[in-house]
Amino acid sequence: MYATHKIKVAGATLTVGLLLVVAFAGPGQASSTTPKGLTAQELQAVQARSDAWNRYYDLGAYSTSGRTAEELRSQAMNRYYHLGADSLAVQTAEKRRAQELNRYYHVGQYAVIRVPSRFVWSDAGIGAGTMLGVLLVGGGLAVAVRRRITGKTSFQSTT
Repeated sequence: MYATHKIKVAGATLTVGLLLVVAFAGPGQASSTTPKGLTAQELQAVQARSDAWNRYYDLGAYSTSGRTAEELRSQAMNRYYHLGADSLAVQTAEKRRAQELNRYYHVGQYAVIRVPSRFVWSDAGIGAGTMLGVLLVGGGLAVAVRRRITGKTSFQSTT
């Protein structure tokens, strides 16, 4: 039993040690100064280019307002290419789409207000069908009763 206890303690110690190595190995690799695949010179060139763009567009540390560089770049690109909310084509397309949806669903200025008529055709059809049924049943009964009566005459014939 003593040997089994020693094996369990050794296994637990090795497991905890392995977990600590894995836990501390990840952040140690992530704290590297150069991104994966870039040399120190390439990283310095990327940083210099980013700094020049920020200076040119008054972004980052060079910005007088608190907006982000990405936000300002995207606004400048939208203005240059007439895109986004500033675009006349987008506004016109949205207005046309809204008008067509209103026309299709009869909403807004395309709403059709119908005054219901007092005459209901479905009720008239039901009434006409019922009347036709009563006439057919009544006619059939009249023919059946007449044939029965014609066989028996109450008066004697003189011929």
